[in-house]
Amino acid sequence: MRREDAPPGTAADAHPIRERRRSIARRFLIELGLVLCAGVVVVFIGLAYDAHASAHDRAGQTSTDLATTLAIDPTVVQAVAQAHAEAGSDRDGSVTRAAARLQPYVEGILRTTDVDYVTIMDTDRTRYTHPDPARIGGEFLGTIEPALAGETFTEVYEGTLGPSVRAVTPIRVSGEVVGLVSAGVTLQSVTASILTRLQIVGVFTVVVLGLGALAAWGLFRRLNRVTDGRDADELARLFAAHEAVLHSLEEGLLLIERRTGEAGRVVLANDQAARMLGIDRPPPFAVDAAWLPEDVRALLEADDREGVERIGGRDLLIARDDAEFGGLTGRGALILTLRDRTELRRITGELSSVHTISDALRAQAHEFDNRLHTIATLIELGRADEALKFAASERDLGQRLADRVLHAVDEPVIAALMLGKAAQAHERAVEMHFETHLAPGTQGLHPADVVTILGNLIDNATDAAAARAARTRSTDAWVEVYLASTDDGSLVFQVTDSGDGIAEADRERVFRRGYSTKDAGSQAHGYGLTLVRQVVAGLGGAIEVSAAPGGGAVFTAILPAPVGVSG
Repeated sequence: MRREDAPPGTAADAHPIRERRRSIARRFLIELGLVLCAGVVVVFIGLAYDAHASAHDRAGQTSTDLATTLAIDPTVVQAVAQAHAEAGSDRDGSVTRAAARLQPYVEGILRTTDVDYVTIMDTDRTRYTHPDPARIGGEFLGTIEPALAGETFTEVYEGTLGPSVRAVTPIRVSGEVVGLVSAGVTLQSVTASILTRLQIVGVFTVVVLGLGALAAWGLFRRLNRVTDGRDADELARLFAAHEAVLHSLEEGLLLIERRTGEAGRVVLANDQAARMLGIDRPPPFAVDAAWLPEDVRALLEADDREGVERIGGRDLLIARDDAEFGGLTGRGALILTLRDRTELRRITGELSSVHTISDALRAQAHEFDNRLHTIATLIELGRADEALKFAASERDLGQRLADRVLHAVDEPVIAALMLGKAAQAHERAVEMHFETHLAPGTQGLHPADVVTILGNLIDNATDAAAARAARTRSTDAWVEVYLASTDDGSLVFQVTDSGDGIAEADRERVFRRGYSTKDAGSQAHGYGLTLVRQVVAGLGGAIEVSAAPGGGAVFTAILPAPVGVSG
């Protein structure tokens, strides 16, 4: 069955023959080959024409030089003048005597020059010399009028020896033209000299063509490898698709070209990368360009910076991947991938804040439940006065704590956090002290950020204090929270605990994701402190750990004054 007769749904219909297009490399090779061949042909024709013109010019110049030289030669002048004078009385005898003197002389000259013939004649065209002695005395064929008028000229004329390039010049005696000299080179000799030159030109042309073909083949191989054998339309579609995908990615992508001994260059950056890093110029540009922000320049120049970093006011997850670039030795590429984690960090902070407040409310609810059970039991036992007294004392204690917190902090969420954390600490037999020197209106921070910082620091401090109290069977477990603002508007958050403290060697590692010393009975840490450092760094601040006077740990976070807030 023929293909066109195959029914629909058969293999012939499912797998149509794909038209095989000529790759851009092959098209380049063919077009370059055609151009190269055309160029060689044009050059060869030009050189052949130049050789032909030069051979004719050289033949004419050689003939002219020899003819003019003989026209003033004393031997020639004397013999021609005598024969011309005797021509009227003894024509045959004068021709014979002149030929006897001039023919051997001319033949000797012809043997030493490139001229094919020399004809010396009288003014009436009678030859005194000729390559064929039998033609001596005959009539010269060709133009002589300009020479009789005293001019030297050249012409191409077909005489007895065939077509030739000849020169004709007058022989003068006392100003009178008494004879003529014609010297010439046959076109056969001219053609022979041209062929010799064309052989040299042909060899040179073949060598050039061969070298050009080798160069074209090398370019074809390289272009075919670089383009993967694709045609121009396919490359255009592929490029358009790559551009569309590249600039629609949510991740930032940069390609940094690096050469041995040279500064790197950003050769590609999509829209998201430019937005994340605040780059307002298209690539390529050097990674150490002076107009780049300092933190962006440091990121592009570094070789090992990965993970989440604060760049240009954003929390970016950085990933690096080395790759070969262009297949050239000494050249490499660094693929830099950026993911914006600013919003994720904010959401994580808010979730942590909600979780912290939820725990605080749960602790308060549990505490209030215990109080209600105590009051109800006292009433059941008939001790209503004691129940009223207990309720009043607990109310006064809670009210004093609430008043102290609410008057010190003008942010309700933070105040609620402090109250909840105080209830949690009380539930775990940890006494919580709270001191603030914040002027009203100076916080200016997002409540979620403050809750994330204070909530995690207080939770860790409470865990550490409770752990040490349980281990030592001590009732002296406490946490101190200190909030203050400095003269320049900076905020200081400090949390101190009565735990076992943190060894100096571990004070940097406690901020690493997943690090914890809880099982060792010391300060408990996990992901909370990592989140705290990220939030503090995102706000442009710093956090450090030191030892408390009693052996516990002191976490101090210093935040710069928020925008629009001064000290």
